[in-house]
Amino acid sequence: MRGRGGLVTGMLVGVLALALAGCGDGDGEGGASATTAAPETTSAPTTTTAGGGGENEIQLTASGFAWDKTSLDMTSGSEVKVEVANDDSAQHSFTFEAASVDQTIPGGEDATVTLTAPAAGSYEFRCKFHGSMTGTVTVT
Repeated sequence: MRGRGGLVTGMLVGVLALALAGCGDGDGEGGASATTAAPETTSAPTTTTAGGGGENEIQLTASGFAWDKTSLDMTSGSEVKVEVANDDSAQHSFTFEAASVDQTIPGGEDATVTLTAPAAGSYEFRCKFHGSMTGTVTVT
C-alpha cells in the first residue's frame, strides 16, 4: 500500500503542475497549455466479412468467455477458413450447425476450421459449452 500512496501523491503533484502551467504568465499571452487524452475505451465486438471467390479467412477469438466478434458475413458457396483462438483456460467450441461444424478448442489453444458457406440466410454460431457465447452468420 505504501507504494500506492507515493503514486497518488506523484500524480497529484503532476496535475497541480499542469494546472499552474496553463494559468498563463500574467501578460495575457497565456503560458504552456496541457491537454489530456481521453481514456481508451473498449469497443463493441466487430463484424468480419468473408466472401467472394477462393478461400477467405476469418479470425475469431474466445476471451473472457465471449467472442470478440458476434457477427460474421459470408458469401453463399464460398470456402471460408475460420481461425479460432481460445485465450481462456476453459475449452470452447466453434459450433456452426448450418455448415456442419462443431470444433472443440482446448483452453489456450487455436484451431482452424474450413467450411463452405451455406445458402443465403441468417444463422447462429455458438460455443456449445457456454450458452452466452453466441453470434450471427449472415450469408448473402
